[in-house]
Amino acid sequence: PERFGDPHTLDVRRPTGGHVAFGHGIHYCLGAPLARMEAQVAFGALLDTYPAMRLAIDTDDMRWRTSTLIRGLHSLPVRLNRP
Repeated sequence: PERFGDPHTLDVRRPTGGHVAFGHGIHYCLGAPLARMEAQVAFGALLDTYPAMRLAIDTDDMRWRTSTLIRGLHSLPVRLNRP
């Protein structure tokens, strides 16, 4: 109730309350800064190694998960073209 008014009710018109993927407040993930840094290093190295990397499928062919808990793709096929 402190963060979201009437939190047990689905209200699709509710104003967004901010990103909470790593939790919030006392429940904030202690590993969040490390996870963000690891992702930045990994994606930086990937793009440095394969600067011509491109999607291997059309964006219309991407399949999204239907879960109400996790939004994301089933897979993300890419072409790792070296320059």
